[in-house]
Amino acid sequence: MGKEDFIRVDNISKSFGNQTVLSNLSLSIPREGIFGIMGLSGCGKTTLLNIIIGFWQPEAGTVYYNGLNIREHQRVMNQLFGFATQAGSVYPKLTVEENLRYFARLYNMKRNDITIRIGEVLNLMELEASRHVLAEELSTGMYRRLDIACSMIHNPKVLILDEPTGNLDPVLRKKLMALIKRIDDSGTKVIITSHLLGEIEKICDTLAIIHHGKILEIGSPDQLKDKYTRDQIIKIETKKKNYDVLIPILKKAGGKNIFQKDRYVYIYTRETDKILITILSYIKTKGDQLLSVEVNKPSIEEVFEAATRK
Repeated sequence: MGKEDFIRVDNISKSFGNQTVLSNLSLSIPREGIFGIMGLSGCGKTTLLNIIIGFWQPEAGTVYYNGLNIREHQRVMNQLFGFATQAGSVYPKLTVEENLRYFARLYNMKRNDITIRIGEVLNLMELEASRHVLAEELSTGMYRRLDIACSMIHNPKVLILDEPTGNLDPVLRKKLMALIKRIDDSGTKVIITSHLLGEIEKICDTLAIIHHGKILEIGSPDQLKDKYTRDQIIKIETKKKNYDVLIPILKKAGGKNIFQKDRYVYIYTRETDKILITILSYIKTKGDQLLSVEVNKPSIEEVFEAATRK
């Protein structure tokens, strides 16, 4: 085990009946930063999380936390881990505070500590104003925040979130992702799964791609992008939008894959400087005007597609 390993999964295998979900899977989760696990539905993400926290036992392999075998120290690990599942654990007929107090008692917290911790969690999750509201009366976004709050009432060292933004609209997903970043900033290690790759990329420091029960790749978003392509994407918009003339010129200048979508032209290329010079020359020659230009690396979705296809 390396010095930077915080959680180590060694050669885990898990089956349900005749279906193999995880096959000889190994994974190293560093101590620092938000760790994301991305994959399609049914790829084994939830199974892996349940094994990490010790809820399910694998047929083979071992999970370590700070060098300790989780299975051999399960009672201690229950106090160190928090887990918010896809299904949720909130009791609808209890108020926000009652839910938090109930889960705190499950973790055998002292009464004075419970009161203090409830205030801290309500503040962190922006639920203070809803302390006495029944859970069933909360909005969808607030309900999801309460579920996460219940999983971290005992101040765990590690918080595991399984598809936390599922069924939320884009605005609520963005707000929840910001809250997850705050949890990480507060000192709690966050492990998150999601099939919404664009969103998980924005907050995760390390990403693992799981596919058919195996880890295909692991690294920072930029490391994964660099491994699968050296291309960059140039996105431009011109005033005249004579793209039928511009696109053939860009292809000759080194554009590999060029297409128009709505008002923009997208150019995949390794000749970024040459393409930009060509665009500026075209604008000057044709008396056109460049309204916008962006240069980015390909998205993590494209990396995922390339990795799983390979």
